[in-house]
Amino acid sequence: MCARAAPHPGHGLHYVAGVLAIGLLAAGASAQAGEASFAGKQIRLSIGFSSTGYGYDTYGRLLARHLGKYLPGNPAIVPQNRPGAGSLNLANYIYSAAPNDGSEIAMVGRGVAMEPLIGASASQGKFDSRKFAWLGSMNNEVSGFFIRQGAPAANLREILAGTPLQVGSTGAAGDQQAFTVALNSLLGTKLKPIAGYPGTQEILLAIERGELDGIVGYSWGVARAGNKDDLASGRLKIVMQLGLAKHKDLPDVPMLDEFVHAPQDRQVLDLIFSRQSMGRPLIAPPGLDPGVAELLRAAIAAAMRDPQLIAEAARMDLELGFVPGAEVQGMVERLYQSPPEVIARAQGIAAGN
Repeated sequence: MCARAAPHPGHGLHYVAGVLAIGLLAAGASAQAGEASFAGKQIRLSIGFSSTGYGYDTYGRLLARHLGKYLPGNPAIVPQNRPGAGSLNLANYIYSAAPNDGSEIAMVGRGVAMEPLIGASASQGKFDSRKFAWLGSMNNEVSGFFIRQGAPAANLREILAGTPLQVGSTGAAGDQQAFTVALNSLLGTKLKPIAGYPGTQEILLAIERGELDGIVGYSWGVARAGNKDDLASGRLKIVMQLGLAKHKDLPDVPMLDEFVHAPQDRQVLDLIFSRQSMGRPLIAPPGLDPGVAELLRAAIAAAMRDPQLIAEAARMDLELGFVPGAEVQGMVERLYQSPPEVIARAQGIAAGN
């Protein structure tokens, strides 16, 4: 059940005009940053998950191959994997120890933003998410709840009836952990998260071996390409969509919100699952010069409109849906202003398991 890349029709070249426009923005940002230049330097792009498989690592390395040409001085972008605790370890490092001169940025799990607010691992998330410089997200996501062929539950009806299942997790800040405990609380399922896997690929291998029954919070955009054969054969099956909007590929797969009716529970659902809108987020340390932050944001936006990056993503069947850094920053700020009672309810869910 190893994840594999698959071909996909290419995108048109109508993005070229966007590249030119963003290039002008990048030039303007450079002026704001006092003509900052990275000539002769390297920028490390740390990725908070393992290098195996198809997901955060694939996205991060794709960006690294194209980002440097949109930064002044054309620095080398060096990707590095720093897995641990669903990327909380990396977030802690970026927050408290990384240099804030633009030489280090990171791709972290989409749940990192919410972990200090609602997570069950406050001791691990030693940062204020609002103080990061959010640089953008390479896509937004619809995740799914997947089960293996031969699992104790054969379908969603049996899962909702309370059949116990063991599901994999990368750690406290990962989608798998947060979404699993949310399903247990909101729907009464009996899912046991097994934490400690460094990445989704290791979880999928454990599912293939029969050590786990499934995974909650696996991105559909990755699964449809990396597990195409498993899905076609029935070895892996998606039983529920997890997000705030249905994916166009899955009109007949039910959404979580179809089973959540109480108004207060729906507010909690929005708080927990809104992270899907920042599917592959990039951050820089607090204290980064605002001009340098805008330079990095503009360069990432330009790279995401690069026809070569788009064509490469299409060959791997990677979904792209860029979310600008200012929009991600605003989303984080908005979520931290949620009503106290909604935050308390979400905290209670996280602490329950």
